[in-house]
Amino acid sequence: MAVRHARLTLACAALLAARPAPAQPEKDWGTQTTAHFTVRHQRLGFSPGDLSLIERIYSALHPDLWRLVPWMAERRTDLYLYKDRESYLGGKFGPPPWSGGLLAAGDGETALAVFEPIDTAIVAHELTHLYFHSYFDEKGARPPPWLDEGLAGLLQDSALAPPDSREKGPVLRSVAPMAEFLAARPGRDAPGAWVSSWYRQAHSVVRFLKRGHIDLKFSEFCEKLRSGAEAEAALKEVYEYEDLAAFESAWQKWRPKKAIGEAHGLGD
Repeated sequence: MAVRHARLTLACAALLAARPAPAQPEKDWGTQTTAHFTVRHQRLGFSPGDLSLIERIYSALHPDLWRLVPWMAERRTDLYLYKDRESYLGGKFGPPPWSGGLLAAGDGETALAVFEPIDTAIVAHELTHLYFHSYFDEKGARPPPWLDEGLAGLLQDSALAPPDSREKGPVLRSVAPMAEFLAARPGRDAPGAWVSSWYRQAHSVVRFLKRGHIDLKFSEFCEKLRSGAEAEAALKEVYEYEDLAAFESAWQKWRPKKAIGEAHGLGD
């Protein structure tokens, strides 16, 4: 019996040794600060180049967001950088399997969680959400989904990309009527093609508001919305569109029907 017990003990020890060591909790990670971020990084060999990239993304977003969130230049934002996708999915924020990064809020903390290698578009997208949500949070409000996702999509595409005055955003194969679009929010059970189309339309509509008009008006428009105004009323007061139909008509004329350099459009 003693021999058998010793063999079982050795077998158990071997199994325990074969198991991966438990992940180090996020609170014990290394921390480095930049001008605008407190970066908590899981990997011991964390590259200082990542800090530079994150700051460059911030600098790309600042011109479009500083009027809404002037604090972004003064207060550091928490950023959790996981060593890989597997660690990120198993981390404390519990992201969905398809997630490439997320805005995490709770327990008195608002943070950005991403993983290495850093994806510029994802960081720009989620960081835009973080700043934009904080603006609406100041008055206990939430941004309309189309505006929230459209702005994140716009700044995601333009982060660190050379500016092109001809760029007017995505070419849409089909569009939803404006009233229907503004009231919609893609659900997880919605068809993938419809969800993709909704996000592209959100990007296009927000790009029109910001790039097709005096940019200062966008801040005024957002202020009306977070104070409780409906989109149609805010569009009339700030952008002087008589009604939603007039706004939709102007956007339809402005949005691109073909990509830059393309001979023929895709058609709608």
